Amino acid sequence: MRLSLDNPVLDYMNTVVQFIALNLIYLICCLPVLTIGPATAALYQVTLREARREHGYLIRKFFQHMKEMFFQGIFVFFLFTAGLFAAVYALVFWFALGTPTGTAAFAVTLLLAAVVFCAMIYVFPLMARFQNSSFGTVKNAFLFALSNPMYSFALLLIQLFLVSLLYLFPVMKVFMIVIGFSFTAYCNSLIFTRLFRPYEKTAEND
Repeated sequence: MRLSLDNPVLDYMNTVVQFIALNLIYLICCLPVLTIGPATAALYQVTLREARREHGYLIRKFFQHMKEMFFQGIFVFFLFTAGLFAAVYALVFWFALGTPTGTAAFAVTLLLAAVVFCAMIYVFPLMARFQNSSFGTVKNAFLFALSNPMYSFALLLIQLFLVSLLYLFPVMKVFMIVIGFSFTAYCNSLIFTRLFRPYEKTAEND
């Protein structure tokens, strides 16, 4: 009996194994913390290709793209981390006041923090898909987050759903360690692929 290499079951199993390996390598690359930015951008570079059915060697591509986006990824991650820390500090400060003014400021700050978080969801896929300066990529992340509310809401729901599962079911931590991050990035990439398509055509025409 001859084994066909074009077997869809074998292709699926091969993809799952690659995603597991990709997830583990991503976690290892994130351990220094400083490298979370370039590692996340490289992860999206790979999962966006998979979402567009441009199959290839995931691990090799991951290291290649991480090297290419290393310094930009660190800088962008630092900007958003600083912004989120400032937002959390402001939220704690206004909440502790316990006054009507503090409550109003807390609500406004919470909205701003949500916008920053949404932009952070966009920034690494944008870095992976389009060539731009660091500040240009950050600006586009905020523009995408604000001008595509339905997509932003869907992406935000995915992240909140995942956090809820981790809180309710501790066993989900095992899932995240094994394949969770690469799988989530791939799910997000299916949305980003559809969202980015009109802009990719514009870039090609230019």
